[in-house]
Amino acid sequence: MKSKENSEVILPRNQLNLYGYDYYFNLFLNLHEKNKLPSAILLNGQKGIGKATFAYHFINFLLSRNEENFYSIKSYSINSKNYSYNCIKNFTHPNFFLLDTFSPDEHIKIQQSRNLLKFLSKTVYSKGIKIILIDNIENLNINSSNALLKAIEEPPSKTFFFLIQNDSFKVIDTIKSRCLRFNLHFSQNEKKNIFNKIINSYNINVDLNYFDKFFYFDSPGNILRYFFAVKNTNFYNSKDTLSSILFLMDMYNSNKDLNLPNFITLFIEIFYNELSLKNSSNINSYFINKNKILSIIRDTNKFNLDKKNMFFTIGKILKNEAK
Repeated sequence: MKSKENSEVILPRNQLNLYGYDYYFNLFLNLHEKNKLPSAILLNGQKGIGKATFAYHFINFLLSRNEENFYSIKSYSINSKNYSYNCIKNFTHPNFFLLDTFSPDEHIKIQQSRNLLKFLSKTVYSKGIKIILIDNIENLNINSSNALLKAIEEPPSKTFFFLIQNDSFKVIDTIKSRCLRFNLHFSQNEKKNIFNKIINSYNINVDLNYFDKFFYFDSPGNILRYFFAVKNTNFYNSKDTLSSILFLMDMYNSNKDLNLPNFITLFIEIFYNELSLKNSSNINSYFINKNKILSIIRDTNKFNLDKKNMFFTIGKILKNEAK
């Protein structure tokens, strides 16, 4: 599996094309045209499913309506020459505010929330709408959450909040109660179709059949990240799922790529699924051991423990299972 060019994963704010979100985009479009678009929207779904990309596209639609090179509803695409797109990409749009972390281990700080309140108090450019995008809302600490609540409770006129939540984490009830929540979900076939369009846009040549087993457990965006993490390695020479896991563990111990623990977790799910299909009489034991391993991974991440020791322990369990 070789890529035709050395590409990296494009950030959501830079994504010019939107795949698989026709239904959701048209739903939001109809709400907007009827003046019924909620002032606070919570987008909930699996990490890597494209929630942020969808939000950026709909935000570009809202901001670019009276601009040159406006959003294309026909092709669900952003024009790279559009004013709002380039301002958002460069963090300079006067009507747009982003609240996010740039590291998965960081919390959204109280000062960022205070900056949001200052933004809300300012007069917007050309008296247009104000849009606030809060990505990874599960990373809000309690102080930041309280500051955000004040902003959502009494938003200024023509102000819209888009909050993005990874469904693996909880969001405090007081924030959820003030938003209209949209649960974004795609079937395995829909995920596969989205992934196929994504890799075509990256000009990547891969064997799609290899990735079929992943779509039940994970999202197109995550799978793309995994592909880039291993594309220049001997990963695809692994003879089975266990050897793939062990290869990824060794690779993480060498380069500490933060995408690899998630990729390892995905292969652990597949590993136990394969064991259960081969020997259904041990399915209860497999279920218990799999959950034990996943708990070890969660605790290691939660308490920032040594991953090298974690992988050593998990490797011993998996090798014993495979006997």
